[in-house]
Amino acid sequence: MTRASVREYAAVQRERYQQASRADKHRLLDEMVAVTGMHRKAAIRLLRRVPRTVPTPPRDGRPRRYGAPVAAAAEVLWQASGRIGAHRLHPFVPELLDRLLPCGELTITPAVNTLVRQGTSFASVAGVKNESSGGAGGPRGAEGPS
Repeated sequence: MTRASVREYAAVQRERYQQASRADKHRLLDEMVAVTGMHRKAAIRLLRRVPRTVPTPPRDGRPRRYGAPVAAAAEVLWQASGRIGAHRLHPFVPELLDRLLPCGELTITPAVNTLVRQGTSFASVAGVKNESSGGAGGPRGAEGPS
């Protein structure tokens, strides 16, 4: 049983456990131990505590400069270039835009066009490309999204 499924199961059982009599608690604990494989005392602690809310950690650093439309355009450019790395892609971004926009392969607003052309540094292209894929592992720009 995964931790997430144990948490879900415990959330359902917690309400029943808190409302139950002593004998019912004993049966609920027996059931939880059998289902999850947890030790009895760990199950008791899990059922007695108030569920934690997971706060989202604040994002460090400067605010993001590019949004989803720029990330989508970077993804199309990356696909059109044969999925090359950001360090090889960034010199060709203006040329790719000039070729893909007239033939209709890429449709973007003038504001997004300006942002994509301005974000021509290696780190910017790698960051936008990784943002569009949910973040690729490894060194920046070494490989694109899979």
